[in-house]
Amino acid sequence: MTENKKNQPAGGQTLSGFLKEKRQSKNLSLEKLSDITKIQMFSLEALENGQFEKLPPSVYRMGIFKRLAKILDIDEKEIMEMYNNETQVVETSADYNNIAKPKKENFRFVLTPKKSIAIFSAILLVSLFAYLWYQFDFLVGPPNLAINLKEDLITQEGTITLKGKTDSRVDLTINGENIYVSPNGDFSKDVSLADGINVIEVKVINSFGKTTKIIRQIFRQ
Repeated sequence: MTENKKNQPAGGQTLSGFLKEKRQSKNLSLEKLSDITKIQMFSLEALENGQFEKLPPSVYRMGIFKRLAKILDIDEKEIMEMYNNETQVVETSADYNNIAKPKKENFRFVLTPKKSIAIFSAILLVSLFAYLWYQFDFLVGPPNLAINLKEDLITQEGTITLKGKTDSRVDLTINGENIYVSPNGDFSKDVSLADGINVIEVKVINSFGKTTKIIRQIFRQ
């Protein structure tokens, strides 16, 4: 008795060539495949050109391969193995145990009144400079910004609530839309998600024209 298997790559074939061959065998254009799988065109083009560095973060790549395997009727494990083999990076580390340790030398420090005055003056100057720098940075530096969305978030929800905190009296936009900021710097916005990768950009500008921006990619399954 023989066991039915999905299409598998021939020996020595690259992942990009294999995926392109299977797509063409299904008489599918890149545009049609993108429409069916909800995978963006630039990701499909990067795959077929072997430009894996242009793909979305690794957390999204498994979802891309899973969708392609289903539509193109190929073995998901095989293409994952091909991808891992073609992108494998071997890391090496130095053997620090073999590095000779320098010999310790005896050092004797004698504190004199003259040295005490010099040290105290230096500490005072450094403290004063740090304080002035902090005040200057607070006034003319970029505004603070924090949001509740983690990087590379995966969800099945059609809408998420984006909350955050920033400085008061700033202009804040989410994907170009002006958002109200409360006097204590709080803000909130319900964001609708499409299938696939959604890019959310949160940007604040203070009265000095300084900008702080946070970008999150959210994958909706």
